[in-house]
Amino acid sequence: MQLRDPLPIALVLMGVFSAVVLFMLAGRIGDTPDAIAADIAALPTPFALDAGISDETVEVEIPEGADAEQILALLLDAGVLSDAGGFDTLLAFSGVAPELQAGQYHFPKGLPASEVIFWLRTGGITTELVRIPEGLRVEEVGAILVEAGIMTTEEWDAVVSVGTLHAALSERPEDASLLGYLLPASHPFREGTTAEAAIQAMLDAFVVHVTPTLLAEAETAGLTLHDVLTLASIVEREAALAEEQPLVASVFLNRLGQGIALQADSTVQFLISTPESVEQFGWWKHELEQADLEVDSPYNTYLVAGLPPGPIANPGITAIRAVIQPADTNFIYFVAAPECDGSHRFAATYDGHLQNVGDFRASGCGEED
Repeated sequence: MQLRDPLPIALVLMGVFSAVVLFMLAGRIGDTPDAIAADIAALPTPFALDAGISDETVEVEIPEGADAEQILALLLDAGVLSDAGGFDTLLAFSGVAPELQAGQYHFPKGLPASEVIFWLRTGGITTELVRIPEGLRVEEVGAILVEAGIMTTEEWDAVVSVGTLHAALSERPEDASLLGYLLPASHPFREGTTAEAAIQAMLDAFVVHVTPTLLAEAETAGLTLHDVLTLASIVEREAALAEEQPLVASVFLNRLGQGIALQADSTVQFLISTPESVEQFGWWKHELEQADLEVDSPYNTYLVAGLPPGPIANPGITAIRAVIQPADTNFIYFVAAPECDGSHRFAATYDGHLQNVGDFRASGCGEED
């Protein structure tokens, strides 16, 4: 039997037989759940546009990882939908919410919910996604966009050097840069996307993923958003494995609580990245020297206790969550594990740390770098 697409089924249920069909639907869902979960391929063409829909179109960007509730909020805010009812009901009956795709779309204002869902499932005008990895500086993000042929270095530099207004930056200190706030993700940038639009998209993604619930948890923990992003950027650079980020965050939070300097190599790598150093070693100098550790700077967490003045990179959402929801430990040390797989050994005492350091050195991992 050929499976039918769930969205037209939901439309019929809503618009025609009302309560009678709803009663029948309950039995049908129980008997044939696969029919309700059929793929979009069964629907060959989009629904015809209704007469009277506004000629005005709006561009809406759906960030990677946005859920149905977040997508609905973006559509309502842009004026694509006038109310949430039809959209929510269709998704509830059809079960296609997991199929809604990230991307960049042009919608007429006042478009029926059924057509909006159709385009969100098929991808609309989604373009090839450009991946912005976690843990990069603003300059590195710009280099990726330039390499992708989206814009020039001059265009990127001109925009990041001036002030930007956005809800994501409402709690940012007045003298802070965009660093830390450009959420890493896959974005539907294409040739001709302006630097302003690219930054707007990354800040929009930030607002979608750094939710009010997370912000409230951070406030409860006594952390400002800027504090969270600053520490999350360090966690992002220090933890090679995402699953270890809550552990690494716990180490740094425990150190902050006890007044112990963070002693994070990544902050020193950040502060010594002069043009000369970048040309020789790249943005993140791998092997630090004693002279590097002695540079007088508020970003030198070997010399200065507490958090540095701001983020050193753009952390991903998992690192941000790790700082707000850290592992519950008494660890204050960590070092690379002797397995040479990017993992770490953690310790609550200096003696335990020395043992872990000895195991790492005996493994020969350090000599392979």
